[in-house]
Amino acid sequence: MKVSIVVPSKGCIYLRYLLRGLKSQSYPFFEVILVFKDCDLRVVESLCHGYSLNCVVIEQREGYFTYALNLGKREARGDITIFTDDDVIPLQKWIERYIKLHTLYKHVAGVCSRDIYIDLGSARLLPIPDDRLEVKLYRFFH
Repeated sequence: MKVSIVVPSKGCIYLRYLLRGLKSQSYPFFEVILVFKDCDLRVVESLCHGYSLNCVVIEQREGYFTYALNLGKREARGDITIFTDDDVIPLQKWIERYIKLHTLYKHVAGVCSRDIYIDLGSARLLPIPDDRLEVKLYRFFH
């Protein structure tokens, strides 16, 4: 199963962390589609080359976030398309987890992950909306 990972990026400040995380994935059959705006094309291509990733690089000249997602989706060739931000650091089995969820829930159109926020200064996990009691109760009963 081939996976397409669509990444809209504006400014490309944190892109290297995402690409480093993708390079360490345990699942090898994926392509990365970078839709960038306000970045230097040479820098983006150099990052992809430096991490030896199969990247499709698209420069976004107009539109906003949704337009970037649609540009990436049009280019995606995988059986599964994963959308993520450019400041994400994926865990080693990140792609495998998505494949497992899509295989388990065949009739579901979309799957999303639970984010973890880390304060890099103090190395502490920060609370997220999923941690609120009303969210936990809602998910338990639905």
